[in-house]
Parts: sequence; C-alpha cells; structure tokens
Amino acid sequence: MNAVQSTWRQLVRRRLWPVALLLVVALAAVPIMLTRDAEAPLAPADPVPVTSDAEDSIAEPIVAKITAEDRTKRRRVLGSRKDPFKPAPVKKKKTAQATQASDKNATTESKTSAPTTTSGGGGSRVPSVPPVTEPSAPKPPAGSVTVRFGDATQEELLSGWLTKLRPLPDSEEPLLVFMGLTKNGKKAKFLVDATLTATGDGTCKPHPASCETIHLSRGETEFFDVIDPETGEPTAQYQLDLVAIN
Repeated sequence: MNAVQSTWRQLVRRRLWPVALLLVVALAAVPIMLTRDAEAPLAPADPVPVTSDAEDSIAEPIVAKITAEDRTKRRRVLGSRKDPFKPAPVKKKKTAQATQASDKNATTESKTSAPTTTSGGGGSRVPSVPPVTEPSAPKPPAGSVTVRFGDATQEELLSGWLTKLRPLPDSEEPLLVFMGLTKNGKKAKFLVDATLTATGDGTCKPHPASCETIHLSRGETEFFDVIDPETGEPTAQYQLDLVAIN
C-alpha cells in the first residue's frame, strides 16, 4: 500500500496524474470492447465454374513459334526487280496559261510548216526548222554518290545516285542507309542492318567484328549476306558498287 501511495504522490508532484487516470480508464475499457459480439463474417462467394473450353484456351500458347516456311513467305529479298533509284511519278496540273501556250505553239507550227512563196519569180521556198534537242539528264546534287546495287546472283545491277539518308533497297525493308560522306569527302558512309554480314573492299566501323557502318571509296565493291537469326545461314546476298562521289 505504501508503494501505491508513494507512486501516486510522485505522479501528483510531477503533474502526471491525468495521464495515469487515462491509462486506468483505457485498461478498464479494453475488456468491454473485446466482449462485444463480432459481426458475422460474410459468406464466401460461389466459385466460378471453369469449363473445359476455358482450360483449353488457357493451355494454348498465345504466341506461336515461326516456322521456316512462314519466314520464307514473309521475307522479300529483291521482289520484282524494283528500281530503288527511280523517283515516284509526280502528277502535274495543267494550268490555263500552259493550255494557251500549247495552242499558240500549235498555231505557230502550222504557219511555219506551210510553204511560203516569194515575189519576183524566185519560186517557193520552205523555211528551215531548227532541230529538236532532247532535255539533258538532271545532274546529281552535291554530296550524293552514284552506286550500283542489287542481288549479287543477278547479271545486271540497278544504277543510280543516292542522297543523304536514302535507304536501300527501299524504305519498307531498309538494309542499307546512305549516311553521307566522311569529313575529307573521299569516302561514303552506309549504315548496315544487324542481319547483314559485310565482306569486300570497304572498312567496317567501329570494328570488323561489329560492322555498324561501312566506309567505301570510289571504285570499291562490298557484298552483304542476309543471315537468318535462327539457322545462322545466309538467305540472300546483295552487291554494292560505289561508282562515283558527286
């Protein structure tokens, strides 16, 4: 009893008796709260029946492995000999001025084609018609390269010039991309696809074992083998000749 009285006196002296009173009330309320009836637990939901169709659909894999036949059907090596250097046709609108100019030229040609007579008994003479000159071929722009490219198994390769960032053989399946010239302007840089293996006169960068880009000088030839990633065997071979640097 002396211990209880001494403890209570110390709490009163230190002004901690309200805290002690709250602790006593809390200890008395805990058994009352525990004796209350707990709420009835909810009944478990009925399990969803799993049909055999669902089990079969789960068992079937979503992604199917590609076979060699599917790969050969989808891969297009060179197609129907499409010319990668031929620009797309551009439709020109015929304006009213062009129509009037063509009508005027036709009238002038009809007048000049008719023979003219001279007075004084000199007889008739036909005016001379100037020869028709064919328009010259467009010159390749500066910084472009003239190349020959195509299937190495074919006898003839397609020839033309490439500007910077032009893909080969086409933009749908680009295997090579012309990245421009080197700093000294003596070599052409081509970005090489990861599925290609390069052999020839060019220089592989950054390393021959890791040929990310190929550098070619004028007159050099490079062969590119398309490697199947599953079998590791070549499926096609392309040839690239650097004819000139414009």
